[in-house]
Amino acid sequence: MGAGAGGYVTIRLQTDWSQYKKSEKDEDELYRTSELLFEAADTPNRQKPTLPSNPGPPPPKPPTLPAGKVGLGGLRVKDILTFNLYGGTLPGELVGMGAHPDEKVTEELVEAFGGTWVGYSVALAPSGARFNLVADIGLKPKWKKGVVRPFQVIPVVMAFGTDRFVDHYLLALIVAQPTNAQVDTSVTQPY
Repeated sequence: MGAGAGGYVTIRLQTDWSQYKKSEKDEDELYRTSELLFEAADTPNRQKPTLPSNPGPPPPKPPTLPAGKVGLGGLRVKDILTFNLYGGTLPGELVGMGAHPDEKVTEELVEAFGGTWVGYSVALAPSGARFNLVADIGLKPKWKKGVVRPFQVIPVVMAFGTDRFVDHYLLALIVAQPTNAQVDTSVTQPY
């Protein structure tokens, strides 16, 4: 980024070339060339959300379908200290959406994407065309000791109603780092 760099920067990973080779022997291959772009960014000045005191109602018990579901990748239930999800219309007050660990949602995530996931059923879904979601998470990070700037990437996917995870894009990435500084990520995807 160069000497004397100050302020904020948006770091975007843009795929320039991607080739996926499907193999009949379950040995698929992916080759990708990506460009890491550093772009000047304005200093964030938005008002931070005020979380309500109540995380929301408990989600319905199976076999009732939840209003929504969310998945956190690379984590197990024992890694998560707290997780609450809040939603609201823009502008407006946030309400607790009632997120609760759910084994069936976790199974769907693993089947859809592979790897390790924690799934949550969500009791309430936001309404309206414009809404914001706030994830309030406490976790036990998993990084090696002795790394100068360790981090852990946690993919986030979400679905509402009867939507399936296999039909959804990555919603966000949480980058857990041992810092009190603001850490933002950006996900840009085609529809």
